[in-house]
Amino acid sequence: MNYRLWFWIVNIFTAILRLLFIGQAGLTVDEAHYWVYTKFLSLSYFDHPPLIAYIIKISSEIFGNTPFGVRFPAVVIFFLASWIFYICVKKLYNERTAFFGVLFLNVLPVFSFLGSVISIPDSPLALFWILSFLIFIVIIETKNRNLWYLFGITSGFALLSKYNAVMIAVGAILFLILSPKHRFWFKEKRFWFSLIIMFAIFIPVIAWNIENNFASFGFQLKHGFGSVIPKLSFTYFGRAIGAQAGYVSPLIFPLFLAAAYFCIKEAFIKKDKTALLIACFCLPTLILFNGVALFNEILPHWPAMGYLILAIYTTRMILDFWDKKWFRNYVKAALAFTIFILILAPVHIIYKVVPIEKFLPQQQAQKIKHGVSEAERIDVTNDLYGWEEVGNEIRRILAKYPPKSKPFLFTHKSYLASQLAFAVPEQRIFCLSSKIDAYDIWQRNLKPLKNKNAIFICSDFFYFDPQEYGGAFKTYSQTEEFAVYRNGKKIRNFFFTQCQDFNPYNLKPEFTAKGLGEKKEILSELIRFDHAVFKFINNTIRCIPLDFYISAVSFSDSKNFNLSFFVILAMSIAVLWVNKREKFWTNLALMICVLAVSSVLTQFLKHYFERPRPLAALGAENVNVFYERLYANSFPSGHTQAAFAICAFMYMVVKKYWYWYIFLAFAAGFERMYAGSHFPSDVFTGALIGSLTAYFMVKLFKKYSYEVKP
Repeated sequence: MNYRLWFWIVNIFTAILRLLFIGQAGLTVDEAHYWVYTKFLSLSYFDHPPLIAYIIKISSEIFGNTPFGVRFPAVVIFFLASWIFYICVKKLYNERTAFFGVLFLNVLPVFSFLGSVISIPDSPLALFWILSFLIFIVIIETKNRNLWYLFGITSGFALLSKYNAVMIAVGAILFLILSPKHRFWFKEKRFWFSLIIMFAIFIPVIAWNIENNFASFGFQLKHGFGSVIPKLSFTYFGRAIGAQAGYVSPLIFPLFLAAAYFCIKEAFIKKDKTALLIACFCLPTLILFNGVALFNEILPHWPAMGYLILAIYTTRMILDFWDKKWFRNYVKAALAFTIFILILAPVHIIYKVVPIEKFLPQQQAQKIKHGVSEAERIDVTNDLYGWEEVGNEIRRILAKYPPKSKPFLFTHKSYLASQLAFAVPEQRIFCLSSKIDAYDIWQRNLKPLKNKNAIFICSDFFYFDPQEYGGAFKTYSQTEEFAVYRNGKKIRNFFFTQCQDFNPYNLKPEFTAKGLGEKKEILSELIRFDHAVFKFINNTIRCIPLDFYISAVSFSDSKNFNLSFFVILAMSIAVLWVNKREKFWTNLALMICVLAVSSVLTQFLKHYFERPRPLAALGAENVNVFYERLYANSFPSGHTQAAFAICAFMYMVVKKYWYWYIFLAFAAGFERMYAGSHFPSDVFTGALIGSLTAYFMVKLFKKYSYEVKP
């Protein structure tokens, strides 16, 4: 059997099926919310990092603001992810296992439907997670050091998808720790550079959080770990396991549990490298989120990436045990049931074939609220319908008003606001919610709406009386109803209330964005953080031995004698003389050149920025100093630059005493803060200048002159 050919047949065929389906129904609540992201393009967002917004933006620009345009990226991403998944399994096992692995992936609802049809952050997360896993496999196989840079890039883009992508780095580090013959990578600078690259790509998200008082980080931590002291709850854990079983498929879920057991056994008892690799990239994620589930409610898709990697081993286990009749029959039944559900779901979404009322108790089935039966209320597929009609009704209402006096539109739930925004993309929808959400970020300033009229919109599912806003509006008119039908049955009632003369100053605090605080300037926040760290080191950390040492160094500095510099210089000269005597004068000259170039650059920056020293910026009463009292030209630290320039040079030339170089360099930087002479940013920049100058000059010298052998 030509497994590769059949893989492409299956992958292309399933992609075509998804493309035929994605335009047949409206957006889910989450998709609509991520589409609203595209109207407020930013470095990041309250709920998630920004990658999903830019992906949807590009697709919507091509295909328009339609369900097809929003969902098209999900189909393409899953197509690519399946291809990469196939390559991963082929490298770990063989082509046969790879083909059946992709078939298995296409059966699991969490990947074959939720992750491949609906545009959510988990779609690009899955792509970059499996791509990072593939690159790591190739690194382990080929020992290609340069691939670490690519690993850092793909991991960084995974972090731009969702925060839990940090577990990629955890998985890689865990494997290198647990596999003795691969621990040498910890000595490889490219491995550490990959982590730096991953962090650098994530910097825009950090910058956004600094500007917005760490709103997103705080929200996700609270969302994931709770806001109260955790208490052990097996109820939460049971719900989490049950929900994950539903996402994976109830009958297939036991296969994953068995695969996890055999994978651990093979990895840690039989010392199998492939099993260990899979375990390190799936188990930490599964253990983390299911551990959290013991204390707090989690969403079932949070640990999905763990199941993505574990699906590789599960496929292999299924093939290994296929000759056992009882096992084969169970797997066939599990797959048949799951495939039936996978077919039924889109058919019901399009044609509404499942009679929900038949599965409810008679009393509950007959229950009516706002004219909508309980069966229609709990049918989640109804959420995908009626929005076009609601959009047309909104346009009809707005058409009654003169262009210059049109009311603004608002609601009380972010879910509803996002669906309404997609229904009328030419209008802006405001959300005056009692909870802090993404809309609070986008509408911090409501002053431009003062004295304007508005139309409040809600539904029977999220019913809310606008008079709860109290004096925010002068008067509230009578509410009008608008019903939405599907297959002749009412599925939703919408309510439109006209509100007159908005006054944002009378809005109750819980309906405002005050809980977020004022938007910060990144530079001012970084300076504030810089000062806080300085005060901690300079004021809080105090001990007599340190005071004695720093006092001696400060005294020598006050006499224009840099004691720490000359100690490092003398030690370096001695090490060069003992270990590199045949090239001593060449190395000494190169070290002096490194020191000179970095010093010139440092002095230029000092006079260009003219940053005040801590004594001038914070006042003498807030800074502990010894003998040396400086007030000007703080940025960057010359002492630190000189120490790191020499120590970085020595690290590249004579690695034998690397631990002494690190200790002395960091000690010099710490001394400048403890002595009250420099802020942490001065020290960091000085260290960066010294280290990079040494690195590039030694590299250039090696390339164009002679090889400096470690």
